[in-house]
Parts: sequence; C-alpha cells; structure tokens
Amino acid sequence: MMRQVIMILVVAALVGSCNRSNRQDEQAQAVRDEMEILSATIQELLANPAEYRDKEVALSGMVTHVCRHGGQKCFVLADDGETQLRVVTGGEMDEFATSLEGSTVAFRGIFRVQDAAAGDEAGDAESGEHHTEEMAHSEAEQSDYFIEALDLREIAQQAE
Repeated sequence: MMRQVIMILVVAALVGSCNRSNRQDEQAQAVRDEMEILSATIQELLANPAEYRDKEVALSGMVTHVCRHGGQKCFVLADDGETQLRVVTGGEMDEFATSLEGSTVAFRGIFRVQDAAAGDEAGDAESGEHHTEEMAHSEAEQSDYFIEALDLREIAQQAE
C-alpha cells in the first residue's frame, strides 16, 4: 500500500513538472515572438504599414540627409534609388552625426505611423521651416511613416 502511494506521488510530481515546463516553454516562446525583429526593406514597410506598425524592424540604406538643426532625424534611400524614409532618434540615441550622409547604415527601430490628429512630435523639433528649398527628401519629410531608431551601425562609409 505504501509503495502505491509513493508511486502515485512520484507520477503526480513528474506530470506536474512537465506541465510547468511546457508553460514556461510557451511563455518563453511568446516573449521571443514579441521581441522578434522583422527585417524589411523600405518598400515593404511603405507597402504594408499596418503589418509593421509599432513593431521592431531592421533595415538598411544610404543616408541621404541628416538635419543640421539638432541631428534629430535623417533620411534613408530605398533600393529603388528614389523612395526615402524618415528616421528619427529614439531610445538612448541623442542625434545622428552629419558624417553619416552618403554612408550605408543599418538601423534597428520601431516602425511608426503618425497619427494625423496627434501631429508629429518627432518632426516638430526640426520642422521644414529650416529647409529653404525643395529637397529630394521633402516627400519623406511629410510622410506619415517613419522609423524611431533605437540603434544604428554604419556598414559602409561614403567614398571620398
């Protein structure tokens, strides 16, 4: 009788630990899925903004312009050679160095869709009033889509 009780307790303990382990595995997988960084091109982001909205993304491209008034935003050129995307500082990033212009850079950040009613807080610090002429990045400047950069890594410097 005592052996049966001990055997039942051992089996119950094993079953309980397996369930706990499965729940921990499921929770860990959910955290990994939530933290997953999506790799995307600028064209993919702009073609499917709802799919990427408020998600962490990784993208790369050539920096065409860094705003001189505070360095709080820059513009990255897509592979098509025409489309640009605005990238603003976020996280612990203070500013973009003007030396990045012409360099290919890999960014990690959050893809944001600007709420028209809320305005663009990121763009207010460096509004278009500083630009006295029409520039190639003007359309990206006015776009509702941008990256809030958390990190960047220079891949290739501009040719001098």
